[in-house]
Amino acid sequence: MPELYLVRHAEPQLKGVMLGRTDCGLSEAGSRCAAETMPRLQAAIVYSSPLRRARETASFIAAPIVVLDELAEIGYGDWEGKRWDEIEAAWPDLVRAKNDNWFSVTPPNGESWSEVSLRVSRALERIRQGPFPAIVVAHFGLNAELMRQLQGTEPLGFNQQYCEVIRIEL
Repeated sequence: MPELYLVRHAEPQLKGVMLGRTDCGLSEAGSRCAAETMPRLQAAIVYSSPLRRARETASFIAAPIVVLDELAEIGYGDWEGKRWDEIEAAWPDLVRAKNDNWFSVTPPNGESWSEVSLRVSRALERIRQGPFPAIVVAHFGLNAELMRQLQGTEPLGFNQQYCEVIRIEL
């Protein structure tokens, strides 16, 4: 069976904020973790998000890297770069609605979950063409939706640490 590995990028320079499409690199700890973990992975191809934190993580894997724009993290719009307490203070009603139904509420000028889902579907069409084994280096939100589409898991229950590798048989 073809194997796909989902990797969450290593720890980014910016922490404690809604990163989304904010394009930052890896922290020193993130670079060390990626340097220790990623070379152990073997694949015919690596698909990476275009965001720097994912591309830097992918660069430690000894395989050709294809950057897929569809693998970028969710766009949080006006919430980008803000701490959750700042978001709650600025948009209290929207945050309450978001907390009640995470996937149906879109941040101002952000990307809806249905848009994310369509992007992930397009990425999967490309990835399923092979070769295998393949590695995807992306983000928490993107990998949660990949797991939903590949294995039917609930995105709200998804958990993946920085640099964590999840193996899937397609």
